[in-house]
Order: sequence, then structure tokens, then C-alpha cells
Amino acid sequence: MGNGPGSLSDYQAILESSERFCGAFVWEWIDHGLTGSDGGFLHGGDIDYEPNGGAGRAPTDNDRGQGTRNALAADGKAVGLDRFLHRSGGIERPDDRTLVVRGRSGPATRSLGFRTAYTYRWQDDGTLHLTIEADPVGDWHDTAYGHLSVTPPRMGARFALPGGYTDATWFGLAPGETYADSRAAARVGRFSRPIDALQTPYVVPQENGNHIETRWLELSGPGLATLRVDAEPYLDFTARRWRSEALQAADLRDSGRVWLNLDHGRQGLGSASCGPALPERYRLAVRPYRWSMMLTLAD
Repeated sequence: MGNGPGSLSDYQAILESSERFCGAFVWEWIDHGLTGSDGGFLHGGDIDYEPNGGAGRAPTDNDRGQGTRNALAADGKAVGLDRFLHRSGGIERPDDRTLVVRGRSGPATRSLGFRTAYTYRWQDDGTLHLTIEADPVGDWHDTAYGHLSVTPPRMGARFALPGGYTDATWFGLAPGETYADSRAAARVGRFSRPIDALQTPYVVPQENGNHIETRWLELSGPGLATLRVDAEPYLDFTARRWRSEALQAADLRDSGRVWLNLDHGRQGLGSASCGPALPERYRLAVRPYRWSMMLTLAD
């Protein structure tokens, strides 16, 4: 099921609910096993094949659900969540230290989206304080196209950085990737990794490498100023050498930049490829969002 499953604590509670409970062992070979040329079984990483690229945001195997059941990726694609356009609607200068950029993000030919405001304020010590506000507009529920109800898979901002950045250090949950419903193996601490080691090489390229509840993050590289981000109080982050659009197309070539996502949050992983729909508590509600951070460059 690629990146997942999420909600493992819920599964564990079911497993421990009765001494007579059994299961979770036969289906793995029925649903995931293939017969090898020697008569044995092949599974997961034993199989070498070329993955299929997907459209829209990088979906996980679980986002695709089971055919038409629990198919978050298909519903999102139908209403345009995979093709958001971003338009600036006006720039304001309330004072000589503050810049406000207003705009709208959403798919062409659809009414749903977000009205946004990015407020940049320069501090006395040279740091930049950024506040992002996003208010939902349009028909997220009972959409005009398909009568679907959808939620945003991610709420965040993306930054294009020079490709010379090579290393990440952060204080938050790690050492592996973490999501709202996949965090039990993580601990809070200070961690360092090469940016190229932040990706999880799933057989089918898909959403991966996220880190939730990050308090601060530093990116560094030879000859470049260190970029430090201080969350207020937490951020999710991913750092990759390709954009999310390339990831969903399984095009993992170095773009020449580092693409840094600093997010209010992302939806959970779930286990819908072989289980129930993603629980509501692990989805991002359609509501106004506001999050802030401090950005600093240091030699």
C-alpha cells in the first residue's frame, strides 16, 4: 500500500480487543503476492517494474482507494485539486516594514478555492516574519461538477531555493517521515540529514518525506547562507529536488532547485487501498487557516 498504513493505533486496539481475534495474515499474500518464475511468491520490493505517473498532487496508494470506493485522489482530480492556479489580486504597503500580497488559489473553471493573504513584516534584527491566511470559497461540498464533497489534502506554502542547498537540520519529530496518523515511531529531538536522504523511495513514487510538528528548520549548503525557519509554534516540512507535480508524474530528476514546503498541515495517510476510508480526524477541514513563521538568513 505504499506510504502507509495510517491509523495503526486503531488497528492495534482492534487486535487487542479480544483474545479470540485473529486475522491480518492471509490477505497480504492474496492481495499483494505474485507467483514467481520458480513457483514461489514475490512481494513488494521483490518486483522490479516501471511505475505509472499520476496527475494532480502526489497521491499515495491509499489516496486511490479501492476502485470508486474511498478514492480521494480521483475525487480531488475531478474537481481540480490537482491543478490549482495562483493569482495575485493586490499588493498593499501598510507601513515601510510591511508588505501584504492578496490573491486567490483554485482550479480554472471551478468555483472552489482559497482567498489568500501573505503578510511579510521585516523585523529590527533583519528577520522576516511571514503570516499566511487562507479562507475557503466556492463549493467544496456538493460540488457543481459530480456532486462531490472534498477537503484540501494540504495547506501550505512552497519556496524555490538554490539547488546548492545540501543539508537539513531540524528540531521536531523524526527520524523517519511523519504524518498526522503515522507518528508512533517518531520522537522529538534535533536531527540532521542530507536533503537527498529525506525522501522515502517507494516502489511507486508518491507523497513522502513529510515531518510534522517541526519547531525550527535550517537548510545549508556550500557557499550559501543558512536559511533558518522558526515555526509559531509548529510546521510540517518537506524538502526535495523536484516539485510535487513532478513527484506525482514519477519524474524524479533534479530540477536544479530545492523545493521547500512549509505547511500548516497535510492530511493523514489512512489505509484505504485495503481498508476503510481516511477518518475525518486525519483530514484537513474546509475552514479558514492562519499560520506564521520567522525566516532568517545567516552566514
